[in-house]
Amino acid sequence: MIISGAVCVLLSGCAGSDLASINKNISDTAFSISKTLRGDDANSMDSGNGMPVLTKASGSVGKSTSKQFSVPVDIDTAAARLKRHYGYVSAEEIERIRSKDRNSRWSASAIQDAHPVWEAVPGSSYRMGSDVGDNDHMDIELEKNGTGTRVYMTYKSRVPSHLTGSNFNNVLTQVRQVASGQAR
Repeated sequence: MIISGAVCVLLSGCAGSDLASINKNISDTAFSISKTLRGDDANSMDSGNGMPVLTKASGSVGKSTSKQFSVPVDIDTAAARLKRHYGYVSAEEIERIRSKDRNSRWSASAIQDAHPVWEAVPGSSYRMGSDVGDNDHMDIELEKNGTGTRVYMTYKSRVPSHLTGSNFNNVLTQVRQVASGQAR
């Protein structure tokens, strides 16, 4: 009985290494085919461990355009209006949401998927932003300017038409109206 058990263990060990070898050959063949389909050039992507990366992670959103303007409102009021209107959240608020319960972690993750930006030095400067739709990202910086506020808006998009003409002008007008209190 001991001998038959030892034989079974030895045979299963051999079968395991044979299966691993077959699995590696299949994987290498599939990688070779995908490499051929993708084109084997200097731009081919590899994660460093032999596994292909099908899409390159993008840290940037494409091109951007920036505008600046002043509003006759104190900086804290302008920041509060923009924060409320666009739903900007701070890292502390995201953490508070995350710590509520198990389901709240999903909500916090969804908020973070929009790449929120929030930095505040009350009475002096603010920086806020997040993704807009599927392709765009908007950052707004506020700077104290005497009794008013200087607003710097940067809009980034992969879609060139979002950065010019009426599309961009509508966003710019809305930011200006919200910051100055003309729109809610």
